Amino acid sequence: MDVIGDILLLILERIDSPVYLVRAASTCKRWHGIIADAGFLRRFRSAHAPSLVAGDYFNGMFSETALKLLSFVLVPRLKDRPSFVPVAASSSPIAARHYFSLDFLPGDGDDRPPHWAILDSRGSLLLLYRMASGRPFDGVYPDCVVCEPVTRRYKRIPPPPNLKPSYSYRGIYLIDGEADMAGARIGMSNFRVLYMFEHYSPETGLDACTGTAMFTAGSSGSPSWGSWTPRLNQGLANMHDLGRAGGSQYFYVQGRNLLVALDRSSGEFSHAVFPPPSENQGDGDGDFDLPTCRRLFYATDGRDGEPRIFTVFDETMRVYAKLGGGEWALEKSLSLPEATRGLPGYQDEFFFGQPRPLDIVTRGPGYVILSPRILATWLVTVDLETMQVTLAAAADTGAVMYRCEIPWPPVLNSV
Repeated sequence: MDVIGDILLLILERIDSPVYLVRAASTCKRWHGIIADAGFLRRFRSAHAPSLVAGDYFNGMFSETALKLLSFVLVPRLKDRPSFVPVAASSSPIAARHYFSLDFLPGDGDDRPPHWAILDSRGSLLLLYRMASGRPFDGVYPDCVVCEPVTRRYKRIPPPPNLKPSYSYRGIYLIDGEADMAGARIGMSNFRVLYMFEHYSPETGLDACTGTAMFTAGSSGSPSWGSWTPRLNQGLANMHDLGRAGGSQYFYVQGRNLLVALDRSSGEFSHAVFPPPSENQGDGDGDFDLPTCRRLFYATDGRDGEPRIFTVFDETMRVYAKLGGGEWALEKSLSLPEATRGLPGYQDEFFFGQPRPLDIVTRGPGYVILSPRILATWLVTVDLETMQVTLAAAADTGAVMYRCEIPWPPVLNSV
């Protein structure tokens, strides 16, 4: 019995996996025609965005030995290549690790394995930079590539024109391009890259103003496949990256209790006042020792998909949420000595007598993993929704999660 068109359309839209969708498109010409329609693909992506998540990348892996040796600050072993961890719910071959290997990236030219580190991710793309002899980049502009692991394609991102030695690199981020007919806003032919730097500004008299430039990818078949354009000058100094959350990149302006958000879709900046992240800031200019404390001050996604900013100061963890009017307010707080005292392995020495007792090992949607600075192998997880604290498994990931999706729209073979 033939299924009428409207009912067939509803059935196909309820397929919960892009892999099964591709298989359905190979069934017959009728199904292929329905699925290949740009309107169908746009609706499918809107309804099943979580199913497009393939897994997460991390720069290097923690090992038990590394955890025992690192007592000041936990960092990944940069000599290791970035690692990929598939989403737990995925049983599809598309999420297998070998599909997301980065071994196709260019080497060093002398048969040595390349040293690449991930700077950012967006959709199915990664932004990476080459590390000289395994050392982190420190300069004006990194040697960057944008790649799509599943399709094993990559493109080098040339430096912006008119770079000056006085410029100081502050960050580089993937930004969406223009949406195509299927609703995809980022891919190997329609992405943007925002470069941020600090420089001296004669107009403001400041020694470190933030400037930006935007690279826009063009046609892969053209001789010049992309170009840089200058962007606005923020006119702000001491902007420190707090990480990604809710589709934005967040920065804190030291000394001004000012939060700056970069919209990862539009590439535009917005400002908001942020409550003082430490009760010890006093009544002065609101400044505090951010270079020391920045590892304890981050943004991440909540389990509800909304952004959260959390701090760990003076044995207390605070979680801030964005209100309906755009302002930020304290949502929850937690005394970490009290919350962890009953856990196996707890010691009073972890907290008492320590000027900065805890470091943030890693964070992800809805959780944070912490460890005492004097015993890096004792790890606890804080659920940002319930504020419940449990022992964490031995850390097997790096400090920052870079989420990667399956490319969209899918490649539909003709039938």
